[in-house]
Formats: sequence, structure tokens, C-alpha cells
Amino acid sequence: MVIGSVRHRGLRGLLENDSPRFLKQDLAARVRNILTALVLADDIDELIAQAPTGWRVHRLTGDRRNVWSVSVSGNWRITFEEQGGAVEHLDLEDYH
Repeated sequence: MVIGSVRHRGLRGLLENDSPRFLKQDLAARVRNILTALVLADDIDELIAQAPTGWRVHRLTGDRRNVWSVSVSGNWRITFEEQGGAVEHLDLEDYH
């Protein structure tokens, strides 16, 4: 999938420069794996099919029902919107 926009500067640094500088060190390896899977997937269905169970890929509910979530660790999630086959508003957040 094509990454259209990135909100989190740590994710942007990892995608553009392969630099985990602005990420928590204990999250960097898992975030890198998730981003790789996201970029290599043709669509959201392929990401869901190939994701390990622990990633818990799912769509959020309520006022964030257009947002997808992938578990990184503890309360940390990679969130994004899928729009026309592209990933928009990619973020790393603790939304709990």
C-alpha cells in the first residue's frame, strides 16, 4: 500500500531515513515490521490475512470507525485510514 500522509514524526523518520530516533527504543523493531508489512500489502485485506495474531489488526468503532489499528505493544498502536488503496494519517499513538 502507498503511504500518503504520516502524522507521527518518528514514523516519518523511519519511513524516509530508516531512523528510529524519535521512537521509543523498545518499540522500534516491531514498528519497523508493521510498516514493512503495510507497505508490501496490496490492500487492507492482504494485511489482515498476513498479519500475526498478536498485531490484532482491526477497525475502530464510534467516531473513529474509519480508522484501522495495529497493536504494537501495551497501549501503543499504529493507526491509519485506508483511502482508495492508500494509507493516510499514519500515526503511532497510545489511545487507551
